[in-house]
Order: sequence, then structure tokens, then C-alpha cells
Amino acid sequence: MNLSETAFITQAKNSPSNKRYFIQWFSPTNEVNICGHATLATAHILFERILNDSLATELIFETKYVGELKVGKSTKQGQLELNFPMGDPQPIEFDKQILDQLKSKLNISTQEILATQFCKRTKYLLVHLSSLDDNIKAQGTLTEIDFGENINPFICGTIVTSTSTTSDFVSRFFAPWLGVLEDPVCGSAHTVLAVYWSRILNNKSVLHAYQKSSRGGYVDCELDEINQRVLLRGSAIIVLHGQLFLQQDQLDFLKKINKSC
Repeated sequence: MNLSETAFITQAKNSPSNKRYFIQWFSPTNEVNICGHATLATAHILFERILNDSLATELIFETKYVGELKVGKSTKQGQLELNFPMGDPQPIEFDKQILDQLKSKLNISTQEILATQFCKRTKYLLVHLSSLDDNIKAQGTLTEIDFGENINPFICGTIVTSTSTTSDFVSRFFAPWLGVLEDPVCGSAHTVLAVYWSRILNNKSVLHAYQKSSRGGYVDCELDEINQRVLLRGSAIIVLHGQLFLQQDQLDFLKKINKSC
């Protein structure tokens, strides 16, 4: 679909409710385990164009890999709240050779790498920099770095992050492993970022973030430590709509996939 991620949904099987769906996400090259902004967009379309129910306040999405995801209307006007599994980034050390490669592949010149962590749940590497500027960019050759046997078979994205004077933190997200050089705004990355920055900011549980891509976007995050979830809040707007016309063999293929899920 020529977008970072595209969501596909079907009505959940054996569900009497029209507010429960099965959802899958695809990058240009891969199926992905979870995606925030595609889920946000899907929920917005369902609430605004499909359900025709002004009283509907919550949707449930069944997934292949991460269980049920709930999306509800936030108390803040116009925002939706995504209830996602909490990331668990842990410190990981690399030798100077790997760090130098990482800086080269991301075009990091003057900034200092303050910390590196890896989240096994999302398979994201987090790189904390002394500052974040517009010169940072990912090359497709980022995938060539040998991070070691504990990361290499699993990694699918790299987060770079730093402090900010206007929000709790800023970030950018690169995923050439998934055919996405840079994701404009990545919800799933914030399930990792929120945990990381909460630990730094004296266990702050509500954080305001900005993803500093060329398009940019704000994400409000709230940690639910008891249930090990991160609540992500944001808004959406419909800018384009259309229809896809499929041939019978394509429809049969989609039905086959749906039956296997």
C-alpha cells in the first residue's frame, strides 16, 4: 500500500457484537506483530464511518501475536486511547566497533550515545542520544550491522531518543528490516519509550512525547503498571477514502487466510 503500515480487519468470528474485529498489520515487505497508528486510523474509521453508533465508546481488536487490544474514546475531545502491552527495555552493551557502525548508519555525528537498550517484546533497539537533530537518518545498510546473536535474529526496529524542552522526550524510529526507512509516528515504539523515560523521570506515569520525523506527531502516554499496559492517546483525520476491487481468486485467497487465523 506504499505506507509504513496498513491494517486489514474482518468482523471477529462468532461475535454477536459489531465492535469486535480481527486485525492484521503489514509493512511494505512484512506482516508486523503490532502497529499503533494503523490501529488508531482503523478505530477512527470504524467510529466515524462504519458503526453509525454515537454511543459506541470502545472497540476490541483480536490479533495473532499480542492478544486483545482495546481502543476507546478518550475523555479528551477528539482523541482515542489505545491500550497496548507494556514494553520492557533492558540495558545492553556494545563494543566501540558496533557503536561506530551504528553512528555511521544513522548519520550521527556530534551526538553522544548515552545508553543502549533492547526490548525483546517489540524487538526494538533503543538508542539514547545527548541530542536529536534533523541530520539523523537511516540507511538501508543499517540491517548489515552485526549486533550479536542475542539481537541479530530478532531486531526489527531502532529507536533514537533524547530529552526535549517542550515535551518529556522526543524520538525517531527506523525499521529498514521491515521495508520502512523511517516511520513518521510509531505507537508501538512508545510502549518502549514510555517505560524507558518513566524510569529516568522518577517513575513519572503520564508522559507527553513528540516524534520528530519530517511529518512529526504528538503521543500522550500513560503507564498502567498493575496491568502491565501502556495507554497511548492521539487523534486522527480522514484525508482519503476509496475502494479496492478484487478478482475472485484474490477474494478466495483472503478468505483462506481469514479461516486460518
